[in-house]
Amino acid sequence: MNSARRMELSRTLASRVLSYTLGATAAVNRGVRSADYFVIRYTSVPAILVEVGYLSHPLESQNLRNPHYLDRISYGVARGVLEYLENDHPLQ
Repeated sequence: MNSARRMELSRTLASRVLSYTLGATAAVNRGVRSADYFVIRYTSVPAILVEVGYLSHPLESQNLRNPHYLDRISYGVARGVLEYLENDHPLQ
């Protein structure tokens, strides 16, 4: 898979995960961003990094200590990945 196609699929995956995570948590939408991180650049498959909040933020740090909130984040990430695999993955 060429780099441009992998980046396109990674952005689609990130959008799916973001959408489901926001739906599950009502967190602030900070959008999908691109960066040239080593762990993403040197893969042969679509890849994303998920940032779920900031411990330095008073409300977010409380949420990140709440097991129910963490379950909702996990659910959103898992649903987003499954949605991507079912509808967007090139090997479906």
